[in-house]
Amino acid sequence: MPPLTGHRYHFSGVGGSGMAPLAMLTVSLGADVTGSDRNHDRGVAMHVFEDLRRSGVELLPQDGSGINEALTALVHSTAVETSNPDFARAVQLGMTRIRRGSFLAQLAAARRTIAIAGTSGKSSVTAMTAHILVAAGFDPSFLGGGAAAHLSGAMPPGALRVGGSDWFVVETDESDGSVAEFTPAVAVLTNLSRDHKEIAETARNFEKLLAGTRERAVIHVSDPELQQVQVPSSLDVLRVAMPGSTWATPDLRADRIELTPDAVRFEISGVPVRVPFPGALTVENALMACGAAVASGIHLETAAPALATFGGVRRRLERIGAHTGVDVFDDFAHNPVKIRAALRALRPHGALRVYYQPHGYGPTRFFAAEMTEAFREELRPGDRLYLAPIYDAGGTADRSIRSEDLVRSMAALGIPVELAATRDDAARTMTEGLGPGDRLLVMGARDDTLPTFARSLYAALVTRDESTPAQRERA
Repeated sequence: MPPLTGHRYHFSGVGGSGMAPLAMLTVSLGADVTGSDRNHDRGVAMHVFEDLRRSGVELLPQDGSGINEALTALVHSTAVETSNPDFARAVQLGMTRIRRGSFLAQLAAARRTIAIAGTSGKSSVTAMTAHILVAAGFDPSFLGGGAAAHLSGAMPPGALRVGGSDWFVVETDESDGSVAEFTPAVAVLTNLSRDHKEIAETARNFEKLLAGTRERAVIHVSDPELQQVQVPSSLDVLRVAMPGSTWATPDLRADRIELTPDAVRFEISGVPVRVPFPGALTVENALMACGAAVASGIHLETAAPALATFGGVRRRLERIGAHTGVDVFDDFAHNPVKIRAALRALRPHGALRVYYQPHGYGPTRFFAAEMTEAFREELRPGDRLYLAPIYDAGGTADRSIRSEDLVRSMAALGIPVELAATRDDAARTMTEGLGPGDRLLVMGARDDTLPTFARSLYAALVTRDESTPAQRERA
């Protein structure tokens, strides 16, 4: 009998990229699951809602009506505020309330879990690791922060796979501190930077993760900030490194790196690796995934070749399409480290036209100076940044910072930037005057309509190029 048979859960914010697969997993474990989402109430058309229904999740209004005494608990995303009707009703009834990350940690504790942690690249490393384990015949379960494309056995939209073995590859969350609650068989630390929290606080949570790790840890020893994470002396550690300086002798190192516009090639201990996606961060992610596989008992000679067929992760430098030599990409980048990595990965070609939507007032205020510096250093003459209004998820956020303010300060520093007041305006100007080798890039997090905008950019590019000169003149 599945371990959650007889339990009932309501997921508030169920359409979120982390919430939806967890709700589906909970159904697969035998529980009755309902869910609510603000976007569903607004009538926003999102494939995830149909995926949830097909998996057995009943969608209800986010008005508190789904909360009753028969529920085992309310599972909520970190975006759900105390004023949310579901949350308020659960408080009124004295019902158990649990954050998404904490609930996932509880489910993962019953399995032989590989927990991926870090502030950049987690979704890709998690999907790569799952891909390797599937190829090696481990038949793992998988829950990632992004939808893995073409992962064998994954449920639509791709962020969940329910396997037949005890292995569970899962992406943890440092933003709410729940990473510290996992007790995995294998822990993987990819990197550490200032993101949702200050570095010192995240480092302490990583230490708690390592303290609860039962078998082995994989640590990236060429990431300078991870050096401040104290590792238990009794823990078996597999150290991996990129070329260059390290603070510990690595067991696995990436060498002979070759970056091309569409792929990366490198070697680990003489074993060749090819991944069909660009960028130095792809090399780092693949190295960490190979380390996770080796720590799980897979030979490097088996793990490395599997990545040649890796299908990528939706919204992680996802190539939407190409027309007349112009590529369109969609990326989840939302902090300075990820913004830099995305821009550098696409740099070998021509000019970049970048649409960036800051993903909230608090994060924008937290990162304003570093984000500005990232764009100032990475954009080149001929590039153009289109800064969208800050994504507003509602609630009681301090809205005193605006994209208009950022545009003025960026322009004063010589950054080629303009305010994209509407997406229609941005689409018109972004698709004008492009030539072979130029690239369009949509970046941002939280707003689930960004992928639709990226696809509309591609459609606008095709339509404009296929129109007559007279039509283009009228446009």
